[in-house]
Amino acid sequence: MSGTVPLGEVAKSVTPRFNIVGLVPSVLLAVNIGVLIASGSFAGVPSVHLLLLRSREVDVLDASLLFFVVFSIALVVHPFQLLLVRILEGYWDETPVLRKIKFVGMEINRRRWAKFRRESDDTELLSRLYPRFTPEFLPTRLGNVLRAAERRAGRQHGFTRPGEMFPRIFPYVSAALSLGISSARDTLDTAYRMCVVLWTLAFLDGIVLLADGALPASYGAWLGLPVAAALLAWLSYRAAVRAAGAYGRFLFYVFDLHRQDLIRALGYEPPERASDEVELAEKITAWLVNDGPAPEQYRKVPGQDSAAQSS
Repeated sequence: MSGTVPLGEVAKSVTPRFNIVGLVPSVLLAVNIGVLIASGSFAGVPSVHLLLLRSREVDVLDASLLFFVVFSIALVVHPFQLLLVRILEGYWDETPVLRKIKFVGMEINRRRWAKFRRESDDTELLSRLYPRFTPEFLPTRLGNVLRAAERRAGRQHGFTRPGEMFPRIFPYVSAALSLGISSARDTLDTAYRMCVVLWTLAFLDGIVLLADGALPASYGAWLGLPVAAALLAWLSYRAAVRAAGAYGRFLFYVFDLHRQDLIRALGYEPPERASDEVELAEKITAWLVNDGPAPEQYRKVPGQDSAAQSS
């Protein structure tokens, strides 16, 4: 090796989504661990002077090899993104440890919902923060914001199960709207990953620095590292909640603008009256989601190739 590796070319070889959602948080975690090791942690009281000396010894080849290690780990870990998402959203039934405390989180959110109802008349805001029915509550604030949008988007148009209908309508979304949805989802997933990584750093730094005796030796100065990580983790979670609200609004836009595209793709002509369209959407939802019969009204002209006729 010549001592220089085109790191930029490596980063370009994968999708921008991976670089933002997967690689950047992994690099942050690796850099933090590297700082702890270089400063003498894990073996004694860390030293800023030792950290500066060792950092000067790192050349381009060393940095390139470390980058490839982090890059490889990020690739392996990236498929587990969905698990992190579901944990932060409150789907804890899949995790034995969290399953036992699921109802504690649900009760906390139920009390927050009840307090908001007593102290505020803003029903629109409440409907964006929590699902309509308390049995649908999830144990995290983030999950409730997303579920509230998933339950409401498209409902006014007759799609009573918008969450299940969204994958069917998404292929007909316009390019501009699809770009907005992807951007909102990337922002949300980045906040997810940063939140998990920063909480991991706060816990790791706190344990290591406490075990090494760095906190009393530095009169608490090293405490700033885990405290800063915890503060940033809290801000990342708040950012995730806001990003979830923005993503939820896009779900409304999809049904507002493209519901008739889905109806036509299924082999029906959208009725002229709004009430008839709502009724047809309800029947389509019952057909596709609840295994009900296919609607007979508003079919396209016989002979046209459609999903409804082929069923």
